[in-house]
Amino acid sequence: MTKLRLAALALVAVVGAGCAGDLPPRSLLQDLRVLALLATPLDAGPGESVRVSAYRLPPRGATIATETWSFCPFTVGASGGDVCAVPACERRLDPAADGTVSADPGAEAASCLATYGVDAVPGSPLPTQVPDQLQTLFRYVVTASDGSSREAVLRVPFYPRGAPADRNAPPAVTAITIGGQPMSPPAAPGEQAPAVPKGGQLEVRVTLSPDSVQRYQDSSGRTVSEQLFVSFFTTDGRFDYDRGVGLDESVNLKDDKVADRATPARVYVVAHDDRGGAAVFGPYAVPFSP
Repeated sequence: MTKLRLAALALVAVVGAGCAGDLPPRSLLQDLRVLALLATPLDAGPGESVRVSAYRLPPRGATIATETWSFCPFTVGASGGDVCAVPACERRLDPAADGTVSADPGAEAASCLATYGVDAVPGSPLPTQVPDQLQTLFRYVVTASDGSSREAVLRVPFYPRGAPADRNAPPAVTAITIGGQPMSPPAAPGEQAPAVPKGGQLEVRVTLSPDSVQRYQDSSGRTVSEQLFVSFFTTDGRFDYDRGVGLDESVNLKDDKVADRATPARVYVVAHDDRGGAAVFGPYAVPFSP
């Protein structure tokens, strides 16, 4: 390799590193975000309807413009880009007055199969060759008044022969403290945390219940334990890091690159597992010392 090419590669690396350093961290809430899609229940059996809502935040200075939902009874999964295996069976869902959408995975799957001439067996809406578990998909697309858009998906397992006795449940938070002060989960109106000291930092700590770690069978038939994660978000300042794995996680909100000292930052906590369960807590008002 010539010296000229080496120099060019070095320049690209330096420029790339500089650009990466200028990008805001994912934990800083400036743009349009979908913090979580929340489902009840998180897995379904025959005759059960699943209700889903979106916890979304508009960009600074903008509003939510449009929201669209759809449901697919057969998906190829994350490895296939979460596309619907039968695109003609992905159906638009109309939100209720509270913004939630609902779908009956079993009924949707049976309707899709019937469209293609696959008959159900007596006493069941689905044919016998259907596997013990189907991955169904809720798709959510949101746009903001500034023209930005986001897409989020939630895979919900459907069990044609009956949902498992031990249903998947979202992680349960036992305590949230900011600067050592206990905060209410969910956030209470007017509740405010201690101020981040000028040039300093403030600990944000989240404790999850050990009972939240559930055992389940993975796709290969092994019995494994869930992994639990906690993600942290703020509208101002910076976290030293923004995600932890485990039951007791803490990060520090730093007085770094604060854009507006007159307005308290809004801090959010998202606890989630590796099977689609999630719970969102916040916003917690955290001021920065002047």
